[in-house]
Amino acid sequence: MKYLLALSAVALICLSSTNSFAQKKTNPQRPKINHTKQAKFYWAGVLQKRGMTAYQYGTHILNGKSLSGKPDQPETTFALKAVKKINLNKYAGKKVIITGKKVDGYPLDSGPELIEVSAIELDKVMKMNIK
Repeated sequence: MKYLLALSAVALICLSSTNSFAQKKTNPQRPKINHTKQAKFYWAGVLQKRGMTAYQYGTHILNGKSLSGKPDQPETTFALKAVKKINLNKYAGKKVIITGKKVDGYPLDSGPELIEVSAIELDKVMKMNIK
């Protein structure tokens, strides 16, 4: 009888330890993930449809400048692609301010940088010649 009682106690201990081992295995500790958001940047210039180009990325182009760059930098061309439900066609031929981020891995084939547009608005700044 004592032998049977000891054997049951050992079996109970073994089952409880394997159950806790199985729980640890099925519920591992979640790894810590460092979420970093890429900063948004701003560009200003005239937006146009892309047309035929040697590079084949982006749906539109922006002839303008980065607003986060040096003030004396020359105007350049940027390829654009919109996120969400932004209709870039609505702004074709207009001076705009773009909010977005550069897409990693671009430029390709001597093309322009690719910008993922997250917001767009008309550029309301007017240059005035005051004498």
